[in-house]
Amino acid sequence: MDTIILNWQGHTLTTAGLLAGVILLLVGWLLGWLLARSSRTGETASAKNKAQGRSASDDAFMRGISHLMADHTDQAIEEFTKAVTLNSDTVETYVVLGNLFRQKGEIERAVRIRQSIIARPNLDLKSHLQAVYDLGLDYKKGGLFNRAAEAFDEVLKKDPQHVEAARQIATLYEEMRDWESAFDARKRLDKLTKSDSRPVLAHYKTERGKELMASGQLDRAEDSFGQAISVDKNCLDAYLHLGDLELARGRARRALGVWKKAVKLSPQFAHLVINRVNSAEEELGSKAADGFYAEIDPETAEVPTLMSLAQHYSQHDENQKALEILDKAVNRAPHLLDVHRMRGQVLLKDGDRGRALDAYGELLSEIEGDWARYQCGQCGFVSHQLTWKCPRCHQWDSMFPRAR
Repeated sequence: MDTIILNWQGHTLTTAGLLAGVILLLVGWLLGWLLARSSRTGETASAKNKAQGRSASDDAFMRGISHLMADHTDQAIEEFTKAVTLNSDTVETYVVLGNLFRQKGEIERAVRIRQSIIARPNLDLKSHLQAVYDLGLDYKKGGLFNRAAEAFDEVLKKDPQHVEAARQIATLYEEMRDWESAFDARKRLDKLTKSDSRPVLAHYKTERGKELMASGQLDRAEDSFGQAISVDKNCLDAYLHLGDLELARGRARRALGVWKKAVKLSPQFAHLVINRVNSAEEELGSKAADGFYAEIDPETAEVPTLMSLAQHYSQHDENQKALEILDKAVNRAPHLLDVHRMRGQVLLKDGDRGRALDAYGELLSEIEGDWARYQCGQCGFVSHQLTWKCPRCHQWDSMFPRAR
């Protein structure tokens, strides 16, 4: 997200979004505001400044804006500092200066500026709330998440309709992994923006369930997974871990039933279930496990599913069956190096060194490929590991197996 430098009365300026039209609009507004302010304050100035309608503080402010538009942050800070030295009554200049300090990572200086604004006795409510909100952004940038949450919460107490504060506190609790608070904050944000974040809310409940399960609180974990499914019946991760929980309780048949639901729900992620069933064959029983594998159709399965199936059959010394499946995977995704490597390993295990050598030759010819199995449908980020939230764009449920 672009760093906000100026956000006052609906006008926003960022370091990465200085488009010409926006800049001209902003500068025109600033000139008009400065002229109006000079006439309101009735300041005595030199004849030249009277003709121009600006004070020395205004000139410094305008030079700061010019440096800001040229991305000369240090020079902009210098001019804005001059402006507040010449006229300490201008809240707007302090706001811009504080945002610049935050952008540079000088959090303590940014915080001091916000606190000086908040301490003003005659500050109007809108400016007060903006300063508290900016203080929350400063604390968040500095990693002081609890203080940031307190600041955003203060804004929402005085202005329950403040959408940006609601948005910030929701993402903040998510970063803190405070899933219960994140759930409540996201519901409040949905109400304000008339949005529907049920898939995200379900992930929050699922993440909380994982924590409870890890600490041995299985009953509470089951409740949390159940709440996730109630919020969003398509929450695959909740089904996966509910099956894990059933298995941990020794209820293998129920675990398999939950996992089968997960496969029907999201066939493209069947490999996540196959890996679980493969690890739990002893508890499930070979007959139940074999019946599950037989339901997977290699002709329609995704490449990661084919690889998991092949691994299962290879582990049970059904190497020819594994190789048939891997051949399909190679044909569908020749760029995936893991597929070539696995086929070579199975051929070596089967004693077919000639074909193994050919397979590794194909691997070498694809060496310019990659190992990434998953890709974000939102921003294109690729990864070898599956995450339910994209590490780059932070979108939930946007990572999928790569088709090609």
